[in-house]
Amino acid sequence: MQREQYQQIAIGAGLLAVIAAIATGRLPRWLRIMLVVALAALAGGAGLFAYRFVSNPTTLTVAAGSLDGDAPRFMAALASRMASTNSAVRLKVIDKGTALEAAKAFSAGDVDLAVARADAEDLSAAQTVVVFTRGVVLIVVPQESRSRIWMTSKGRWLVLLAVR
Repeated sequence: MQREQYQQIAIGAGLLAVIAAIATGRLPRWLRIMLVVALAALAGGAGLFAYRFVSNPTTLTVAAGSLDGDAPRFMAALASRMASTNSAVRLKVIDKGTALEAAKAFSAGDVDLAVARADAEDLSAAQTVVVFTRGVVLIVVPQESRSRIWMTSKGRWLVLLAVR
């Protein structure tokens, strides 16, 4: 056997001897009281550590960027609202300047979330959390016009307008 195995056996035997002494009442009263107090303090400390660990909010870093600066401002407002309501999740907003830079930071693994366009960068591992906007266009043409409308394979509409 190795030295470590002998040490583990000796520690186990010592613990069994202490448990047997406590169970049979062969330890002095003051030592039994100290053991109970020490175990209660250990249990209280473990409970306090577990409470602090569970109640600590999770912080996610968000890369946001747009040319007009709306995306970082919106994410900062969202982050402050989440902090003021004591949410379990907090956001740390990093302004990257453009949506392309935000997508690159997400692809590199520098941030947890990114505000980016779906066609910005290689985001094959990304999942959509929030959709900010969808582009909706209403096109009205006379029925006798030569305009054509097709649906693409990705579910988008392609419109060919014939203007006279």
